[in-house]
Amino acid sequence: MKKYLSLILCTMLLLLPLAACSVNTGSTGASGDNKTTGSTDLTFWTYVEQHSEFMMDAANRWNSKNPNETINLKCESYPVEDMHNKLLITLQSGQGAPDIVDVNVAKFSNFMRGSNVGFIPLNDIIEPEKSSFLEAVLDIYKKGDTYYGIEYHVGAPVIFYNTEILDQAGVKVEDLKYWNDLRDAGKIVLEKTGKPIITFEVSDSWCYYIMVTEQKSDYFSRDGKCILDNDINVKTLQFMLDMINEGTAITTPGGNFHTEEYYGFMAKGGAASMLLPLWYMGRFTDYMPELKGKIQIAPIPKWSDDDVAPVFGGTATCITVQCKNQDLAKRFLFEAKISPEGAAQIWNVLGFDPLRWDIWDSDVMKVSNKYTEYFGPDIFEIILQMKDDFYPTYITHDLFPKANDLVAKNVLFKAYGDKSLTPAEALQEAANELRSSMGN
Repeated sequence: MKKYLSLILCTMLLLLPLAACSVNTGSTGASGDNKTTGSTDLTFWTYVEQHSEFMMDAANRWNSKNPNETINLKCESYPVEDMHNKLLITLQSGQGAPDIVDVNVAKFSNFMRGSNVGFIPLNDIIEPEKSSFLEAVLDIYKKGDTYYGIEYHVGAPVIFYNTEILDQAGVKVEDLKYWNDLRDAGKIVLEKTGKPIITFEVSDSWCYYIMVTEQKSDYFSRDGKCILDNDINVKTLQFMLDMINEGTAITTPGGNFHTEEYYGFMAKGGAASMLLPLWYMGRFTDYMPELKGKIQIAPIPKWSDDDVAPVFGGTATCITVQCKNQDLAKRFLFEAKISPEGAAQIWNVLGFDPLRWDIWDSDVMKVSNKYTEYFGPDIFEIILQMKDDFYPTYITHDLFPKANDLVAKNVLFKAYGDKSLTPAEALQEAANELRSSMGN
């Protein structure tokens, strides 16, 4: 194994001048061929190419500030399943793991089992800044009193409105405070424009999960019991079906929000809104440029005044126990994602809502970029309206990936796709399968 890894490393070093950190080129160094005395190699694994770009930017900033302690960052990007499987194997075997690694929120619990966690504690870099961060997201990557990962973004849930369609129907965004308001407005939009007010997925579950969790429900209770088929979840799915039956909502062309078919549909003004976390802004700027200046971001509608704004995170960055330069890796991670400058770069480079909420209303977040040019300059003013309502989801339950897969591929399709089962029947079928997996 060591001989093999050495061969790979030598090959990559020969290719350094020709390559950039990306999914296709394997790995490169942040300082290229210009290593200085005291340079340290650190390896970073991810499954998101844009995260490699962000970490390379962070490494370059670190090297500018620390010329006598530079980092030669080597980024390696893999398909999501391949990377997490490879990471599990390397941690279990005790060799071959990277120094720093991204872990998907839905996979994180896989690495927390047992007493020998493969990541080092990050309390010493997180706790001094804790008051400036959203604890609801910080705690997703916590076991007991120990933090093992730091997130890129909050994942604040928002609704994106096409104001051109709403204006044609005489509907105002500020009047859509509750879901019943949106449904009633949908009847007006349908009558005046012939278009639905919203789309619901049939092969993914973002809409459904947001609408459920804002009522403080979930797929599992905090004590680990399956509650997928509870009254709130059934009522929510029935509401979505009723909107589809009356034409105020339709199922997403292409099945979900991440298909060329759907981008084309929305770009042509196919529907008046969509419900997603804030990170979807990048899909608009990259795939629906026609809608620039027409999309307004707003807080999600509520069912009642007691509702919350569920947050999901997405990806934590961790440091493995196999890292030979743990102190340096921690200080680098602090600068990259925890410091005010690092948090600002999460917005500037990635277009994400950083966990560090105390910079949301700062001038640095108002500097013009492709997101403010597309959506307007008040993006974080909107997010700040929801800050006190942010609420953690239970996305780290061991069986959440299976539950989410059942909802996305079975429940939604059977309830309002082919309508072969009632919402209650579809949810009960999936819940029974989960309980069987749990030995209940």
